[in-house]
Amino acid sequence: MISNQDGKGQTRKFIVPPQARPGNESYRKTREDLTTMDKLTMALTEISYSINYVSTINVWEYTFAPREYLNQHLETRFSRALAGMVMFNPDTSEIAKPSELLTSVRAYMNVLQTVENHVFVDITRIFNNVLLQQTQQTDSNGEATIASAYTQWYSDILLRRVSAGHICFSSTLKSFVSLSAEGAIPFNAEEFSDPTELRALTELIGPYGIRLLNETLMWHIGSQVQELKKIVVGNKDVLVALRTNIDKPDAMMDLAKRLTIVDSVLQRMTIVGVILSFRELLYEALNAQLGERIPFLFGTIEDVHEHALQGQPDQSLVIDEMASAAGFGSQIDPLLLQTVQALPKSADFEEEYLIACLLMVYVAVSVPKLARSESSAYRVSQRYVTPRCAKKESLLFEILIVK
Repeated sequence: MISNQDGKGQTRKFIVPPQARPGNESYRKTREDLTTMDKLTMALTEISYSINYVSTINVWEYTFAPREYLNQHLETRFSRALAGMVMFNPDTSEIAKPSELLTSVRAYMNVLQTVENHVFVDITRIFNNVLLQQTQQTDSNGEATIASAYTQWYSDILLRRVSAGHICFSSTLKSFVSLSAEGAIPFNAEEFSDPTELRALTELIGPYGIRLLNETLMWHIGSQVQELKKIVVGNKDVLVALRTNIDKPDAMMDLAKRLTIVDSVLQRMTIVGVILSFRELLYEALNAQLGERIPFLFGTIEDVHEHALQGQPDQSLVIDEMASAAGFGSQIDPLLLQTVQALPKSADFEEEYLIACLLMVYVAVSVPKLARSESSAYRVSQRYVTPRCAKKESLLFEILIVK
């Protein structure tokens, strides 16, 4: 209240209305004044509390369990919500970034946890069931999962763009980097392949999903190896001559000109190197994630892998397979070995060994042509010419010649 005097000396009183504070609009004036959302919330709360007191409902010869019915529907809705959050569209090659998907999944899980405030439901069991199914190829309903969607996207879309030369591997950034031409729509490969995104992907799909993705990558390598073997067989006579005339430069130059499909060999070997480089990034992300989540078990696997008996190949192979599931690399990769061994081959081992050696000769003779490419760079530290996408063919060669 404010007092003021007019010209006649009389005092006038002005009443100042109280100012409304922020949040007053949320207070209900009366209990009878309920909005539609209030009524729905009240009805949902009453139904939720009723489930706690009525475990079963007998309808003729059937027994209906409301709590189990609610569990099944929560699992189904959660699975469908996860599929929608991925936003994978094969036609437009679009998919949600793993970090954004992880944030959305966590927010959805926080909302579902509030159900436990009203109903005696084991939300943790629902999370474990649904999220474990998302690490497999399909869920219990036969629908696509997070692991299958990202496996298809990384193997069929991202790595194909890398092989086309639009994206290169950066060993410094530990990521694939886009090389967009002027005027083209940029595609940021680092938004899907940097350490942060791959760690988020690892947290979403887990070791099971990483193994599924790894098996798909090895299948692609196997298909490239099969085509390389066909090319080597078609140039076998020339390659044998190159192998025996390595000390004759003039003869080597003449024989090298007789080789066919040199570009295809370089392209396929580059694809193999790209896949192995991406697999290395996955292993590093899986290592970091498991080291944070299960440090004691992770340390045990690391010790066993490092101190495995080298004189026992059968035992070492089993240990290497266990270590690869935890993200550790081995001199001879078990998955790649299984993939190459499953390829069709002749009964003569000497013939297979010769083809593997001739493939190395083919690549060695083709390196000068690779060096003349504008997309290649000379790496002084490693003393060889390589495309800007990393190449790791040495591992493949070891797999090809292993017995």
